[in-house]
Amino acid sequence: MNLRAVLPPVIVAVLGLGVLSGVQDTGFRDQIESKLTERAQEALSAAGLGAVEVELTGRDADVTAPTDADALAAADVVGDVDGIRTTVAYTPDGLASAEAAAASDPESTPGEDSATAEATPSPEATDPPSDSEPTDGETAEPEGDKPEREPTRKEREQAQEDLVEIPNITFVTDSARLTADGRRVVREAAEVLEEHPEVEVRIEGHTDSVGTTSHNQELSERRAEEVLDRLVELGIDSDRLTSKGYGESDPLVVPRTFADLEKNRRVEFNVAN
Repeated sequence: MNLRAVLPPVIVAVLGLGVLSGVQDTGFRDQIESKLTERAQEALSAAGLGAVEVELTGRDADVTAPTDADALAAADVVGDVDGIRTTVAYTPDGLASAEAAAASDPESTPGEDSATAEATPSPEATDPPSDSEPTDGETAEPEGDKPEREPTRKEREQAQEDLVEIPNITFVTDSARLTADGRRVVREAAEVLEEHPEVEVRIEGHTDSVGTTSHNQELSERRAEEVLDRLVELGIDSDRLTSKGYGESDPLVVPRTFADLEKNRRVEFNVAN
């Protein structure tokens, strides 16, 4: 048998099967996203939330509404749709906030308990001071001002090593919206920060050099802030976190290829000294 005559058709057939498999996988995912988007929009319409944008990445949904209240309500509705795994609420300004939604609710009024508290004198106003209370000439030390323990050098170094091991956080192209994989990595970062509660961290955003310098600077800032907001949402104390954007000013590599551009698009965690 002449192998030179047989091998080329075999190679072509194998490559063709690989391409066909990739096309089928992509098409199947697109079908799932399209079907889930349709279901989500139907559920939102039934709930009277028509002005909501739904974007699916696999089975993970992002919903964007004009107000925080509508975005949170839409996330609840879409989260109940069969087949959708996770839902994140956004407004045009970023992650939706329950606090902002409550503050903007005109029907929110003080409850009966707070009115009663205002009308009833507190025990401190009538009871004589106890032995533990300060008398004239003494100053009470606020409980919240007690100094916290400073992390050791070894603790800082270990936290930095663990944070460096976290995969790169990805975003939707030219936006501060996290991809589904990006949201997964932020959850991983939150777990690492929970393991090192003694350290403070600066979240640094970097972009590639495509686009204007001013746009990249603003985009890097918004991406760093988005990661910070998501970490706080996941339970990390906001006092431990700061964010800063560097735009395209601090590339990891000189960009010569698309792969180089991808390396330069990144979010880094730096432990404060």
